[in-house]
Amino acid sequence: MVSPQELKANAKEYLEDADYLFNKGHYNSALNLYFKALAAICDYIILRDTGKLPRNHTERFRILEIKYPEIYDIVDFHFNNYRKAYLMRATKEWVEVLKNDVHGLYTKI
Repeated sequence: MVSPQELKANAKEYLEDADYLFNKGHYNSALNLYFKALAAICDYIILRDTGKLPRNHTERFRILEIKYPEIYDIVDFHFNNYRKAYLMRATKEWVEVLKNDVHGLYTKI
């Protein structure tokens, strides 16, 4: 089983790498890593509070919507943009919003 410490370490690594890529102007790659960090943070919170890990995005979203509506709103908003990035280039401004939200959530774990 994955430990909360492993999830936190993953989130930290994703954030550090995403920040590096963001600063280089590689916004699509940074967006992907920021979203991975966001998922790791959510999984950390869910595991910490329930003792269980979500199996996939759908289950994660359901748990967040019920137990953590404020976090759910953030994840839902960014998930839509994350999916758009498969088809279009992410802008600095777009990724910066995600960056700020993820860093804000990371400080709470």
